Amino acid sequence: MGNQIRWRDEHHMLPLVLAASFVLVTAIAIAVAIVWSRDTNMDDQERITSQAAMQRAYDRVVPGKTTQAELTAFGLDSSRYKMRILSGLGVQEYFMPRTSSDFDRLDPAVRACFENMDRCRALVFPLDASISGGFMSANAAQHETGRMVFLLRNGRVAYKSMDGV
Repeated sequence: MGNQIRWRDEHHMLPLVLAASFVLVTAIAIAVAIVWSRDTNMDDQERITSQAAMQRAYDRVVPGKTTQAELTAFGLDSSRYKMRILSGLGVQEYFMPRTSSDFDRLDPAVRACFENMDRCRALVFPLDASISGGFMSANAAQHETGRMVFLLRNGRVAYKSMDGV
């Protein structure tokens, strides 16, 4: 018992340090929650402005010429939007047609990614930033929200599409 009293007397600042640590951790948790919920609290005018900026950036993309670095320079990056990156297999799942005739009607750039999936990736931007969820449904299925898709082949945009606007 004497050791515990002596330890407490030697560490008289410990309760203050514990209280300050608790306040700091709580403040960090609140700040993170505010940042994560920012997109869901966008008002309609802010969302429209954001979608207009995405539309302008989409219009600047030229398949075959625009690189992934240029997409970021246009403002189409994960720091601004809830972008998803699909690997080669994800590209196949996303664009998988229901029938062989649907496959024949696919854009040649998409078909090329079916043949060389190790060279392709896709960037998928939901147009309604407040909705997140499953996005890897087949292209033939109806998407609940709009999406902007950039298919990258060897680092360049090979195909672009926008649906649901």
